Parts: sequence; structure tokens; C-alpha cells
Amino acid sequence: MPAVTDRREAIEALEVRLAATPRASRPYEHAAIAYRLGLAYAESPVGNASDSLRKALACYDVAAAIFDPRSDPVEHARVINAAGAAQRALGDPRRAAGLFEKAAELLDGRERGSERAAALNNLGLARTELGQLDAAVEAFDVAVDLFDTATADGRRGRVATLHNRGQAHAAAPGEEGVEAALADFEEARADLDPDEAPYHHGLVSHSIGVACSALASMRPSEREPLMEEAVKAFDESLTVFTRGSFPFQYALAKYNLGLAYAGLGGAKNLRRALACFEDAIATLDTRVHAAAWRQAYASLEQTEKELESMAPGLQRADHFAALVSGSRREDRTGLVRERLLRLLALPDPSRRSALAELALASARLDGARSRAVMEAELGALMELPNEHLEVALRARLDAHGRLPDAEREEADRALDGAIGEALQGPQRIFVRDFLYSLDWERP
Repeated sequence: MPAVTDRREAIEALEVRLAATPRASRPYEHAAIAYRLGLAYAESPVGNASDSLRKALACYDVAAAIFDPRSDPVEHARVINAAGAAQRALGDPRRAAGLFEKAAELLDGRERGSERAAALNNLGLARTELGQLDAAVEAFDVAVDLFDTATADGRRGRVATLHNRGQAHAAAPGEEGVEAALADFEEARADLDPDEAPYHHGLVSHSIGVACSALASMRPSEREPLMEEAVKAFDESLTVFTRGSFPFQYALAKYNLGLAYAGLGGAKNLRRALACFEDAIATLDTRVHAAAWRQAYASLEQTEKELESMAPGLQRADHFAALVSGSRREDRTGLVRERLLRLLALPDPSRRSALAELALASARLDGARSRAVMEAELGALMELPNEHLEVALRARLDAHGRLPDAEREEADRALDGAIGEALQGPQRIFVRDFLYSLDWERP
């Protein structure tokens, strides 16, 4: 809320300044304020986005009429570049392209390399949307070499332009376009600093995964190594695109990672794919991303059918428990942590039910495998607030209580072993004391 309030106050202050600055007697100051107000409207998170963009265009019209392209070429170019961005956001790439092209022409030879590069990058994006792929690549080609890579902004701009050129290449039909796209993405990855440009790092990694997946479908003899590269790239993108920070990008990366795992085949990879599709579906908002949700759900159902033929009768939670128990020790806690965080965020009674279902699935595994999942669960829970630990432990005891006596005793023995293996002295005492308070009897 503070950020939204600050934006609203900034807009109101600029509106007051514009009204108090006479156009007739102070034209350049009036134009500069109108331009800044236009930018503020365009970036405003308040109200209807289309209405805000139209307000921005009205401000840009005022500024562009005052900044004469003959006497004020740089200022005029800045204004029409911003107007092009607004037109593109409103769904008119043709008009946007004309404005970007004119801005780039005005900036040519003005020692404004990075500004001209930005206008050309925008032009490339608009041409890509128009299907003018060769012309888009031409614009990107010029832009890439104009950015000042001595500055952080210049380095980010160059990486973004390389990525956009790759997208234009990828939009062309055939293997050659995907190869060119992958080359651009790899060059962008080599140039960027993940700490300096984390979002670009996630975006480029995701695009590498998409390109490798596409090439895998075109080159059957190289399918497996390409799909493995895709998995690595999607995994890398998810270090940036977390569920909390970038929910849609997270869901998209999870979905594509699921497709890559499914393409590799085999029960373990299909279980990984199933977990990815579950995460994607749980994150997508059906009111906003209905088509993406349906696509992810269709992939989930197909994966379930394939797993049913390999391991009949198992439910999703059973497959997840089997996935965790069959994974490397160092990977188990991460897998469980991500699943627990999603389930713990659910409202009750859905939260209790989902946690108990997961606990029951792990309790039904044989002793060593069951304990492996419980160890990972306890390791993840100890990193979370105590209230989460207590909710999960209640759900586990509830799940154990549903088992026949002999199976319950075995599950309790696995839990006791997991407590001893996964936790340190004070943690063990805390967990066991809490379980005793719930009438749990140590086997």
C-alpha cells in the first residue's frame, strides 16, 4: 500500500505543477512536466490500466507538440518513444513501431547511444508482434552494439535486447530459428551478472529451457541431452521466479519443467513432472489464467495416466512420497519444503486435510523409505515457525491414527527414528515433548 499511495501522491503533485505552469509563458517547463506526468500515469498501478495509458498519451501529445523535432530532437524523441510504449501496451504495435522508428532516427548521431538503443529495442519488439521478424532482428542487431556496457543499466539493456532478439529468432519456423535463438540466449547468459540483473537471469534461463525443449522435439537423436539441459535451465530460472515473488512466471517455469521431465520418461521423471504440474495448477489463478490452468491440468491428467500404468492405484500424494524417498538425500528436504509451504498456506480445513494426506502417503511406505520422507519433513519444518511445525505434527499423528495397529506402530517407529536422525538434542526434546502432549506414545 505505501508504494501505491506514493505513486498516487506523485501523480497528484505533478498534476498541480502542470496546472500552475503556464504553457504560453513557460512552454519548455510545461512540456517537461507533461512528459513526467505521462510517465507517472503509464506506470501507475492505480485504477484501470487502459485509462491510465490514455491519460499518458494525452500528456505526451502536449509535450511532443512543444518539443519541436527540428530544434529539440532528443526531447521529442524521448516523448514519442514513451508514447510508442503506451500504444504498444494498448495493443497497437503498428502505431507503436512508427513512433519508435521516428525516435530512433531523431537520436541517430546525437551521442545518445543507449537512448537510441532503447528505442530500437522497442522497435524490434513491436515488429516481432507484427510478425515482421527479419525487420525486428535488424533493429535488435543495431541496438545490441549501442548499449554502454560500462554501466549496469547498459549491461542490462544489452542482455534484454539479446533476449528479445532470441525471441524473434525463435518465432521463425524451423530448426534454424531455434538454433539462432539459443545462441542469443547463451550470449545473454554469458554477459549477465545474476546478482546485478536477477530478473533477466531468470528470464534468459527460462528461454534457454524452452529453446532446448524445442530442439529436442526436432532432433530425436539428441532428445535426452537436450531435455536434460532444459531441466537445468528451468531449475535455474526457478531460483529467481519464486512462488511468492513472481507467481505467474513460477507457474510457467514449473509447467515447462514438468513437460521436460515428462519428455525424459520413466517413473521417477514422471513423478517429478506430476509434482511440477501440481505446483503450477495450485499457483495459477483460474480467473486470470484460465487457459494456462486448463493446459497444465491436461498435462497433469496425462501424466497420471502414464503413472497409473506403471504403479496402479497410487494417488498424487503417494507419488510425491515415492519421489521424495527415491531422491538423493540432499534433494529431499528441498522437495518437501516447497510442498509444505504450499500446503501450509491453505486455509483450514483444506490445510489439515492436505497435510494429513501427505503424511499418510509417507507412512504407507516401507520402513526405510518412510523414515527418509519423515526426516526430510522434519528438516524442512525446523526451518519454519513453530506454529507450522505444530500444525504439521498434528496432521502426521492424525494420519498415523488412521492406520491399522501394526502399520501404525511401524509408522510411529519410523517417526521416532526420523526424529533421532534429523534433529539435534534441543530440537528432539521439543518435538518429542509436543508429541507427548498429544498422547503420542514412543514405540
